[in-house]
Amino acid sequence: VAAAALAGAGRAPAGGPLQRALAAGFADSAQRDSQLSMLRCWLAGTSLPGGLAVRADLRGRILQTLSARGLAADGDLDALVTADPVSGREIAATCRAMRPDPAAKRAAWQAALAPSTEWRLALGHARGIWVPGQDELLADYRDRYVTEALPALDGRRSRVAEYLARELYPATLTDPRTLAVTGAALQHGQLSSWLRVIVDELDAELASVLAARVVAGRGWPLAGTQPDT
Repeated sequence: VAAAALAGAGRAPAGGPLQRALAAGFADSAQRDSQLSMLRCWLAGTSLPGGLAVRADLRGRILQTLSARGLAADGDLDALVTADPVSGREIAATCRAMRPDPAAKRAAWQAALAPSTEWRLALGHARGIWVPGQDELLADYRDRYVTEALPALDGRRSRVAEYLARELYPATLTDPRTLAVTGAALQHGQLSSWLRVIVDELDAELASVLAARVVAGRGWPLAGTQPDT
């Protein structure tokens, strides 16, 4: 996907919406060392497809991908805030939370749940915690979602608390243990009705993912089709 998006950005009309969309796709999906190095070049304003400018949105996407791999420095994030004072602080908080570092995860978790944290920053911290591929680093936060996050949010009935309940859910730990942990919290009946609805919805989405994996693994037919005989 990243290779195709990069190639397409090079062929697309210079500076047009198609080129910007393909560049964003490359920034989101880059994985190989050479692709990540290319993103570093883009940040420096080099090796860009003709006509492409690294605006605030693309810069944020690039820094999130690099941050998730520990490749974005504090100076990069500070420059983002300087270039985009409106949303840069929130994106920088997400980037710092995405770093594959235990201290970064602890800081983001605490900031997301602290009542004193400004709501945009709280959401920014929360959005960066759960990163695919960081399962081992985040394993403890599955239980902490139930023991820490849900009780903290239950007493803060607000739209922000609802968003945080969704963003902090251990969605990347797609295994039956996640359903068991959150399901136990639902069965205890100690959650407010609004929070129970959110967790139940998130559990249903995760259960659908697990069911799809089983179907794909066993080669079961799609609904409405007949298996080969």
